[in-house]
Amino acid sequence: MKDKKKKQPQGWRTSKKERRRYIIGDLGRSLEGYIVTAMMSTFLIFQGINLTAIAGVMLAVKIIDAFDDVIFGYLVDRIHITKISAFRKFSGEGKYLPWYRLTFLFFPIFTALFFCMPSGLSSGAKMVWFVVFYLLYDLTYTMVEVPMNSMIVTLTDNLDERNSLLQTKTILSGLGIIGAGIIWMVSISEYVGFSIRAVALVSTAIFFIMMLPLAHGVKEHNVSLANVEDHEQETYTFRDMWNCIRTNKYLMILMLSTVITSCLATGGAVGSLVSYYHFGSSLVMVIPIAIAFLPQLIAQMQTRRACARFGKLRVFMFTGILGAAIQLSIYFVGPNFVICCALLVLQAPFGNMSNVAKSFFLPDTIEYTRYRTGKDCSGICTALSSFVTKLTTSVSSSLGLFILGLSDYIPVEAESFEDIAAAGIIQPQGAMDCMWVIYALIPMVGVLLGVAVMACYRLKDEDVELMAKCNSGEISREECESRLSRDYR
Repeated sequence: MKDKKKKQPQGWRTSKKERRRYIIGDLGRSLEGYIVTAMMSTFLIFQGINLTAIAGVMLAVKIIDAFDDVIFGYLVDRIHITKISAFRKFSGEGKYLPWYRLTFLFFPIFTALFFCMPSGLSSGAKMVWFVVFYLLYDLTYTMVEVPMNSMIVTLTDNLDERNSLLQTKTILSGLGIIGAGIIWMVSISEYVGFSIRAVALVSTAIFFIMMLPLAHGVKEHNVSLANVEDHEQETYTFRDMWNCIRTNKYLMILMLSTVITSCLATGGAVGSLVSYYHFGSSLVMVIPIAIAFLPQLIAQMQTRRACARFGKLRVFMFTGILGAAIQLSIYFVGPNFVICCALLVLQAPFGNMSNVAKSFFLPDTIEYTRYRTGKDCSGICTALSSFVTKLTTSVSSSLGLFILGLSDYIPVEAESFEDIAAAGIIQPQGAMDCMWVIYALIPMVGVLLGVAVMACYRLKDEDVELMAKCNSGEISREECESRLSRDYR
């Protein structure tokens, strides 16, 4: 035991076992959600449903889902379910972990049901199936994601430990997405021919197993909020929730940047189609992904160190701008695979480093709001972030499919690319040009606009560290105020 303690970085609160279970559980959760994000557009296209109709329904569903995210975020902050005797036996101790333990089972169930849409249904019935089970999938995603991401604040008050957890889970999530994405692409390709439904069901079972360990053997070490009057923590109303959001201008800047960048990230909606129709194989885009694997991993692992030296905002903006410049080059080069492959490999380290750096901002804005309001608002802030992420993902998919639907794209009903190859349908040049704009040009505009918005972010890293120490009781509020670089009131 003594040897293990010596290896523990000074000031860190969690054990290696706790960190491992949290990271693996988060990886399972992110991949469980990603399978719908990655395969939904292709799955629906294969169902032969009208593309513009799909785009409209997606947006309508996300508007309904907005209420789920906000309400659940409020409930997570408002209700301490460990105090409810009916749940105490199953929920265990903590603030956000009890919610995770009670809800995570439903997520894989409804993910699986989403992909069980019967192929023999009419187009209208398929739309109804999509709406019902996508709403249930999205609701259960929120019920897992909000406590999962909120507990990064309650696991520890040490910012270095927190950033280490964020960097590790973001890197593993990125690697997992690459690995899973390649396996899925190969499985449904014209060379293997597995159905999307079969691939999704097997993957869902695996990701559920990965989520299990987090339900046991992990403790939240930073649950209570210090330097706050007791009566301020006893109540949490909708007015308090609104005040937490309203006063957090840095969260609003972060969310606006995410909205713009993610809404215009349309490439994913047509990536498989671009690979198949422009480059002649649904698997050819695996090549740049495989080549870029090591460089992007090295870049991601250096992100925390770079942020500590230069500041997370500078790292995010610099890598974002470079990545966008390379993306613009890809658009102008056109579908020349050799050059595009080289540019995609060059872009990968900058894009992934930017994503890791951006993951550090949300806990900082939560720490700022806890300091400003005296309320533990992690749930609603995380719920808002979750809602923005899911909404913008659907908007980008809807936008990509809607624009493609406006072209002369020829729909094909199929279970895999093997069926499309057998049909032998060739897309018109107008549809091919439209795919390239959706894939290469629109996402670049989104990245540049998102970086421009973050130029307004003025929350300094060293001030967040002081606020975190104040919130945990390590220093007094008076000492914190005296050491801040400026007045944040």
